[in-house]
Amino acid sequence: MKAEVYSITYRIPLTDAQQARLDRKWPDGDPFISCERIESLLEPLPVEDLYWSDHTGQFLYFTVRGDDIEGTVAEVIERL
Repeated sequence: MKAEVYSITYRIPLTDAQQARLDRKWPDGDPFISCERIESLLEPLPVEDLYWSDHTGQFLYFTVRGDDIEGTVAEVIERL
């Protein structure tokens, strides 16, 4: 039996300024920068469980699932 990596959870540290930008909200309470916007920046990664919280420290968390995680991560890194 061979085990394969199918998902990886990333934790990226945020600066105070980045955390403040992610915490900004519109007057109606919706986030100024949505999860959908962040996910679109990470395309073509199949991103799930995207969140950030000052309760767990200043980090952006997201999980990538799929069969070619290394390939898609490399694509995104090249583009950035």
